[in-house]
Amino acid sequence: MDIPHTTSYVNEVKSTRTEAMVETREKLLRAGAELFAKEGLDGPSLDAICERAGFTRGAFYVHFEDRDAFMVAVMEREGLPFLDAILGGGKEGDPPPTFEAVVGRFLASVVSGAYPLTRKGGPKPHQLLDACARSKKIRARYVALVADSIARLGKVIATSQDEGSLRSDVKANDVATILLAAIIGSQTMIELDAPIDLARTGAAMMTLLTRASRR
Repeated sequence: MDIPHTTSYVNEVKSTRTEAMVETREKLLRAGAELFAKEGLDGPSLDAICERAGFTRGAFYVHFEDRDAFMVAVMEREGLPFLDAILGGGKEGDPPPTFEAVVGRFLASVVSGAYPLTRKGGPKPHQLLDACARSKKIRARYVALVADSIARLGKVIATSQDEGSLRSDVKANDVATILLAAIIGSQTMIELDAPIDLARTGAAMMTLLTRASRR
């Protein structure tokens, strides 16, 4: 039987192949995220990741240049939706949330285990830093995620400053940078089981940012 070489048939075949490739990539990323959480960022081998996803190394290298590129993709898969959920700004035109809402969402994410680097049984902060020290590619992506977080948080703070709910005698991006540094320090303290009361710390931060002369 002759195969109809029509435009619609060719497009259908291309669409099916594209969907299959997207599904393969997603399964590999999901398998990597699960194994990284279980065994640490440098724990699982590529063979173990491929086996868990149900594919060969050949399928892996269709989608990823190497293990570091794969880890970067997993970071994006896990980190970007989290940033969207906490800070907003994931879609063009979305209004920024209030600063108070952002603080509440972040604290709730740590308590609930949704925060990627403090969840029970998940990757640890020191493992990410080790990976950054080993790989320029991973370090560059992590730094970019931090910079993105600061930029988004800076917009939230600037909006709250304009509305008069936060002190306006400090630059929004400077405050955002301080807060990101505090978050990175806090996740390390949590890993070390050092005493830290996040609720009290969050309340103290709100007090520092709201009690001052306003414009």
